[in-house]
Amino acid sequence: MTARRTGENILDVPISIIAVSGDELNEKNVNTANDLSFVAPGLSIQNTSSNRATTTFSMRGQGQTFGQIAPGVVAYMAEVPIPEGSSGQFYDLENIQVLKGPQGTLFGRNASGGAILFTPKKPGNEFNGYVIGRLGDYGRQDVEFAAGGAIAEDVVQVRLAGQFLHRNGFTTNLFDGGKLDNEDRKSVRFSVVVTPFEGFENHTIFSYAKFDDDGSGQSLGGIVEDNPTFLLPGTFTGVPLLPALQDALAAQEQRGPRVVDLDWPTHNGLRSRDLINITTFDVTNSITLKNIFSYSWYKYEYLRDLDGSPLPVLGVSNPFQSNWINQRTEEIQLRGVFGIVEGVVGYYDERYDTEAGSVGFDTEQYIAAPLGPVFTYVGPIGAINVAAGSLNTSKAFYGEFNLQPVDDLTLTAGIRQTRDFRSSSQLGTTLTFPDAFGPGADLVIPGTPNESSGKFKATTWNLAGLYEFTPDLSAYATVRRGYKSGGVNGTAIDPADQLFAPECVTDYEIGVKSRFNLGSVDVFANLDYFYDDYTNIQRFINLNTVPASTVTRNAAKGSIQGIDLEIGLQSRLFDITAGYSYLDAKYDEYIDPTRGDLSNSDFPNTPEHQLTVAPKFKFPVPDDIGEVSFLANIYARSKIAFDPINKPNGNPITDLRV
Repeated sequence: MTARRTGENILDVPISIIAVSGDELNEKNVNTANDLSFVAPGLSIQNTSSNRATTTFSMRGQGQTFGQIAPGVVAYMAEVPIPEGSSGQFYDLENIQVLKGPQGTLFGRNASGGAILFTPKKPGNEFNGYVIGRLGDYGRQDVEFAAGGAIAEDVVQVRLAGQFLHRNGFTTNLFDGGKLDNEDRKSVRFSVVVTPFEGFENHTIFSYAKFDDDGSGQSLGGIVEDNPTFLLPGTFTGVPLLPALQDALAAQEQRGPRVVDLDWPTHNGLRSRDLINITTFDVTNSITLKNIFSYSWYKYEYLRDLDGSPLPVLGVSNPFQSNWINQRTEEIQLRGVFGIVEGVVGYYDERYDTEAGSVGFDTEQYIAAPLGPVFTYVGPIGAINVAAGSLNTSKAFYGEFNLQPVDDLTLTAGIRQTRDFRSSSQLGTTLTFPDAFGPGADLVIPGTPNESSGKFKATTWNLAGLYEFTPDLSAYATVRRGYKSGGVNGTAIDPADQLFAPECVTDYEIGVKSRFNLGSVDVFANLDYFYDDYTNIQRFINLNTVPASTVTRNAAKGSIQGIDLEIGLQSRLFDITAGYSYLDAKYDEYIDPTRGDLSNSDFPNTPEHQLTVAPKFKFPVPDDIGEVSFLANIYARSKIAFDPINKPNGNPITDLRV
């Protein structure tokens, strides 16, 4: 386990952590982000509603606010934050570690809810590899492979790994007869380790991914019927939009979720390239210098039917030029042991740029336009094109030190000073109405530049104590301060909404970790309780303005408490691991200017209960045959709220393997 960036026994780490080896990931068939639910209770995984190429994570009630850069839970690949939580690269891994609670005094980017560490397998001297094939319904065909070894023993080692996945769609679109919710993905990773002399190592990783999906079967699920724009008559027809939407909703409810009627084509695409370089130099036997550099280039393409209906109300396209993301990180760490004190100090520097080449809203009949608070029938329309971009930087100094005043007691103190800069620039709004006002008529509304920027800073910290009663039993207490950066509302109409402040959390956690034997059965059990005081919570707000607008505001404060339990039993004939997470997240105050007082509503992406059970039964067979076993993975959760209105029930999932 390397949660604190050095090899440690999990019993010696004073936080709640789940560590899963690469062999266990393969055994439990964890090969996508969503599969992490089987091994990490307390972690909620979401794809965006229209794009499975991006994944967001939530822990302890904290995740990513829609449209914002800073996530509450940060995912790392080879010690580098992953841009936009890409759902690829789940192959050829050494391990995955899930760290719960605020992070940032030890490495990388600050996180208020937790961190997920994906560690790819490192090239070695021994040549080895594997090939895994998978077949399934809907024409599913997966291939995963890896191979590597030494070019020059102890000096140069290389490894190549990849994953190719194809599956046909399972949702029918009545509008054109096509299939949605397919998958077509390719990704490869190449690693090289160079050790020119003892004590110096350079590890370079290059990865490439390409996703091309036909989009998801997003359908109309509800109508806010008191929305004034639905009730007022259209400017040209005098007919309100609401009756047509009600008819479309009734038809969709009768069809069910796997048959939709979308008049707008859908597509999701992703191209990504990542370069990571990690250089480690042992200055002395007790002092190590590490430099971590990365550059990531991501390009997203999408077409969406936002209204999820056959009505030409609102479609969004961003083809070919779509969203570009460029991320560059530079981190340097100095780690050392000085008598009874062990510590690390570091500097982290990140630049994150985005650019949207075009965002098009196109319709043939209705449009929510700045012509008044109505949906307007105007005949065929061109587009509203928005050129948008952002520049974001984060710089931080951090350090954490462990002190052992007596043999069985370890005290930990860490601190981080973070300075963030956020900027947004948007330009270009053009409406064309070629037929509405007669042949050849146009109406063009020129764009107005909208530029905003803000600076944010915070000091976060970590204090912990761990006592080792025996080598197999320890208890700890931790208090931490977490921070998620503020940001910019690039499309805000009211100048008061241009910036929103950082959100902060103070986390209190106590826990016990143990290993023991029950006869011939080896047992481990870990239990923790936590309480979070969560302030300045960032929430996405829909405003009844003209034109309609959405902003992020510091709209709430809340209290979160819960329990994490992990148990494992291992014997000659069976293994059983089980995990349980209880989460009680309450808003102390949440006022939405449009929807009113939401203080009693549920936190998004935060189920109250999550349970995983993974029994494995090993059949007694001769050693020369190998191992024959029966495995089951069971995951269940209570209902989950995606917003204060949308609260689907949890559906248990069971995976059986031989």
